[in-house]
Amino acid sequence: ELHAGRKRFNRAGELVPVEEDSSFGRDIKFNPLIEQVDTDPLADLQVPSIAEALTKVRLEAAILALRHSLHVRRIGLRAGALIEALSIDSVSDRPVDADWLLRWQDAAARAVATEFQDLWARVLVNEVRQPGTHSLRTLAFLATLSRSDVEALNLVTRLDLGGFVCHEAPGYFHAAIHEPLFEHLRNIGLLAEDHHDTLTLKSVAQEDFRVVLRCQSKALFIRGDGLHLTLAVCPFTRLGKEVIPLFTGLPDTAYLFAVGNALKKRGYQVEIGDWFGQKGGSGLFSEQMSL
Repeated sequence: ELHAGRKRFNRAGELVPVEEDSSFGRDIKFNPLIEQVDTDPLADLQVPSIAEALTKVRLEAAILALRHSLHVRRIGLRAGALIEALSIDSVSDRPVDADWLLRWQDAAARAVATEFQDLWARVLVNEVRQPGTHSLRTLAFLATLSRSDVEALNLVTRLDLGGFVCHEAPGYFHAAIHEPLFEHLRNIGLLAEDHHDTLTLKSVAQEDFRVVLRCQSKALFIRGDGLHLTLAVCPFTRLGKEVIPLFTGLPDTAYLFAVGNALKKRGYQVEIGDWFGQKGGSGLFSEQMSL
């Protein structure tokens, strides 16, 4: 009756017909009663029907599969371009293991950034040239790399002398810069835990000491007495020796000069120059300069 406008409350709080009080404003309209309606809370979420959901899922799966396929194709093109730029002496007759290739494809399909696609291209080229170069464990590790890991690897590859970093470089290493780098590499399993290890290098000559320490496109040619040379080093782990050579960069000449001068003080003759050739194999040492 109130909302219909037929009754009202008077000053005494009594419910009386509107006609008994002519002073009451008849032009006042009351809002209708608010009705309580049961609503489905999922309606606001716009949950599709089962058929619509399945259609959307199939579309998303198709888009994801297409994206992965395009990633693998791009990496294949990068691998082809990489092979054309390399001077390949020999290729193994053994085929690439099918399980390895499947693992590689699964991991490479998820590589989006250019630097990661280049990495997987190098892995494929190395495995095709020599099956067994990279283990399944290496593939699993590479699939977990982050950008910070790649940055650390790009830095340490400038110091790699063939499976180790030489500590005999007075004045070069800085605790604030290199200690966090080495600690990070230890945490991800690429650098040995022993901070003060030693390595004995054997001479490639029969009568006196001669050896070449290569760092990317540069090398140190060391000569002296005896047939052995012991260095204070921090070696890479077995996994590190597989992973770190996949990254390339300019060698740190300041580091090489520091190592060379330290060996010179020990009585060795040291020359620094350009190195052309494959790691672990024969090569050409040119444009050398005596320290």
